[in-house]
Amino acid sequence: MIKKIQLDDKPTKLKIVIETFSKEKIWIKVKDSVRKNTYYTKRYSFVEGKQSFFVYMPQAPEDALVVVYNAENGLMRNDESFKIVEITAMPLKLKPIKASKKTKAFIKFAQEFSDECGYLSASPKGDTYKSNNGKFRIDYFDIIRSHQTGKVVKTPARISQVSGKIEVSAEQFRKYTIPMRMAILLHEYSHYYLNKNPSNESEADINGLKLYLQIGYPKIDIYNVFLNVFKRSPSEQNKERFKNLDSMVKNFKR
Repeated sequence: MIKKIQLDDKPTKLKIVIETFSKEKIWIKVKDSVRKNTYYTKRYSFVEGKQSFFVYMPQAPEDALVVVYNAENGLMRNDESFKIVEITAMPLKLKPIKASKKTKAFIKFAQEFSDECGYLSASPKGDTYKSNNGKFRIDYFDIIRSHQTGKVVKTPARISQVSGKIEVSAEQFRKYTIPMRMAILLHEYSHYYLNKNPSNESEADINGLKLYLQIGYPKIDIYNVFLNVFKRSPSEQNKERFKNLDSMVKNFKR
């Protein structure tokens, strides 16, 4: 099932109610109605009976497509294994962000990049995108490689601890939802601009997550993006990082 919803670029909380007649793996995706690789959520849940889902969208498109389907059947018309009881768009009330003027300027730049990078150009040498004030820069690579060996690096993004320049992998970012992209960009920003110890990953996790949750992005995408990153580089350090992130997300009150 695909349904078009008019959102007028306004921060939105979508309520989607689904009912199944037996236990089914149901996918929910919300994407821009026009632009490719521009998703606001991609998630699934095992639904048995009636279940409500909420999609928090501090960034919202003019028109969104809500896509719901049974994983076993794929996207098809008149799938009788489930039904959509309700899709309601409500205003998402956002509180002022507690951050410096510099950080707020980066957030705006990161949101613009996250909104557009699904179709922006990227290259082996890195296509450069700068903030309106010229203070922040992202180099968009097709894939990120080691500066020393030229081998592919698994990270979706990294930041120079000398210049503050961020490098982003299009291969990975084009697959991510907008909230997942923001989580990574805020993490990288924190390394250089907010951390007391620029090389400390856990400190960057917490500083980035504080901003992410304040802005109003959904908690589920934090889990999705960091599990995606950590499974590429499993380690005891990453296990501990995930525990800390999990604790902070669970204790955060929107």
